[in-house]
Amino acid sequence: MKTNWTKQVRIFLVVFLLYAAGCKEDEKDWPYSDDEVIPVYLAGIESVNINNEGQYPFTTAEPVKKEAYMIGVRWITDNSDPDGNQSITGPVEAGKYRYQNIADNIINKRIYCNTVFNSRNPAGANVSQYFKAVKYLPSGIDEGFVLLVTPDPGDHSFKVVYSNKNGNNYEYDTELIKLY
Repeated sequence: MKTNWTKQVRIFLVVFLLYAAGCKEDEKDWPYSDDEVIPVYLAGIESVNINNEGQYPFTTAEPVKKEAYMIGVRWITDNSDPDGNQSITGPVEAGKYRYQNIADNIINKRIYCNTVFNSRNPAGANVSQYFKAVKYLPSGIDEGFVLLVTPDPGDHSFKVVYSNKNGNNYEYDTELIKLY
């Protein structure tokens, strides 16, 4: 009986070792080398209202306390070469290259109020200095800006404008939201 058990363990070990030898740790599904990165370009942005009150921030169309308001920005991306290089096709590997490539090309971020912000800032004023970039964001949001200065209570909308190194501007208005 003992011999039969030992034989089974040996067979298991041989099969396991053969399987382990056939698996290579450095193989991955990504079909490109580590040096070859498919570039990702910013094709546009979409801005959303975020409620930062509570444990987790979330996108919303409902009224938000002025002290808990944030703007979220989603990047609309494209992985085709703007110079028309048709050889760049296929899926883009998610992760560090996406953020790094886009972030490195953005040279200016501005926020304007589409409505009267307060007595010193009429509609159309640049209110970028009243926002601070944050990293704690809802899923699907690439960048966020928390409001540091309390605006007058009421309905507000903001225009987010990004400029890149090529001189392109991308802008998007948030939906009108009541801040109280």
